[in-house]
Amino acid sequence: QSNWHIEAMAAHLEAVSRGEIQNLLINIPPGGAKSLVASVFWPAWEWTRNPGLRYLCGSYDQTLSTRDNRRVRDLVQSDWYQARWPHVRLAHDQNQKTRFDTTAGGWRIGTSVGGRGLGEHPDRKIVDDPHNTRQAESDAKRDDALTWFDQMLSTRGVSRGAATVVICQRLHARDLSGHILSGPDAAKWTVLCLPMRYEPGRMVPTSLGWSDPRTQAGELLWPALFPEPVVRALELSLGSYGTAGQLQQRPAPAEGGLFKRQAFDVVGGIPAGAEWCRSWDKAGTEAGGDYTVGVLLAKIGGIYYVADVIRDRLSSGQRNALIRQTARLDADRFDPAVKIRLEQEPGSGGKESAEISVRELAGYDVQTVRATGDKVTRARPFAAQVEAGNVKLLANPAWNHTFLDELVDFPNGAHDDQVDAAAGAFNTLALGFTPHTMAIKGF
Repeated sequence: QSNWHIEAMAAHLEAVSRGEIQNLLINIPPGGAKSLVASVFWPAWEWTRNPGLRYLCGSYDQTLSTRDNRRVRDLVQSDWYQARWPHVRLAHDQNQKTRFDTTAGGWRIGTSVGGRGLGEHPDRKIVDDPHNTRQAESDAKRDDALTWFDQMLSTRGVSRGAATVVICQRLHARDLSGHILSGPDAAKWTVLCLPMRYEPGRMVPTSLGWSDPRTQAGELLWPALFPEPVVRALELSLGSYGTAGQLQQRPAPAEGGLFKRQAFDVVGGIPAGAEWCRSWDKAGTEAGGDYTVGVLLAKIGGIYYVADVIRDRLSSGQRNALIRQTARLDADRFDPAVKIRLEQEPGSGGKESAEISVRELAGYDVQTVRATGDKVTRARPFAAQVEAGNVKLLANPAWNHTFLDELVDFPNGAHDDQVDAAAGAFNTLALGFTPHTMAIKGF
């Protein structure tokens, strides 16, 4: 079933062949023929023009790489192909499923994330599905793929001017696509994004001047193969998170997942007589990495107010100084009895840091908590009250938008520090403790 999106992928891959595109990122839903077009047809077509080209192809699983290697090999050796391009011949002494060579010095290697390729220098690097959908939520598994891409694949073929093609569905804000789009070399990449349903105003023309030909919101990518009933069934099966990432190529629902943007009422002030808690999610990195976040909540009856959010990347010394300063300012501005809750980092270093924090906050109602269990479970009580309309947001343009953006993206967003801190403050005020925690009190 031919379709315009296949022509779009082919046009951009041909631009790589001509040297007009050096780095190409294609985001497309599963079933969109991406592997056949980019990993099978394109290399076999390029060999008709230059059988000396070398390909290093990787996926999250060796089985997938081997499958596409065999597809290319079978195509090149087929009677149909050989009748048209008899000059493309495979070497008899190197003709295996994971690697085969041409008699002109070209080759194709199929590998996996973290697999072979360290000693090889290709002309083309093709990364097809670097993440497993079942493991995309694992920070460790995602980091494995990013490390492989940054520290191994990026160094291959430099002397040969190798082009890189990454083709995949979006699974997480910090997946390989997100890593590329937020990295220092993002401007060097041509991005072809093909969501299942058209979203007007979202996409910009590519470096070739190509733009999505659809005009109506919700218009389908490939109705001949994925008609409306099929897409609706997929959306129901995947849920809001899966639909946003795998189908729409933006790994967070536009309206929010666990937290809905429109559920927060914005208010101009907080009534007197509130009970207060400032919860901190601590980090200790000045440049890059996670943020140190302190969220201040107020409770009056059954209503909660997000009153203030402090968020910065700081060294451990700067972080501790900020927490001390904020404790003094909160006591002066809001209430001397503001509770302070600090998340204890894991390991012996985290315990020592927690003890130091308690000593430095002598005179305040301070408690450190060691969180266990997953972040989503800890955030659910807070999310339930947000959904019920019982959480208000104190108007402050300095932090309102950043705070809401992170909550809407949770748990698929790039950061979750504000969610953790807000949930910690809420659970303290609402429940008197943080679920799944071990607490250490001090004065």
